Amino acid sequence: ELRSPMICLYLLGLPDHYTNKQFATFYWKSFVSEARNYWTPEHEKKEPVKISLRKSKGNIVGVLPVEDYIHHPEELEGTTLYNWICSCKR
Repeated sequence: ELRSPMICLYLLGLPDHYTNKQFATFYWKSFVSEARNYWTPEHEKKEPVKISLRKSKGNIVGVLPVEDYIHHPEELEGTTLYNWICSCKR
């Protein structure tokens, strides 16, 4: 059952809610898995990580947030994972 204001918003292509915040998508499981690999014995490690490839400005770029955080530039050394997620954009 839908109310008429919600139907009007949908038909007009308007959002059904407003917020003054912008949220970042974060996949916690991949970061936890990477951290656990440090303590996992070599014979128990799972398959290699699969990454997505994207073409950007004529270059092929790997898309994997965990690797982006691990191999971040020196300027971001000492940045916590939380601050990195909040401030870094692709």
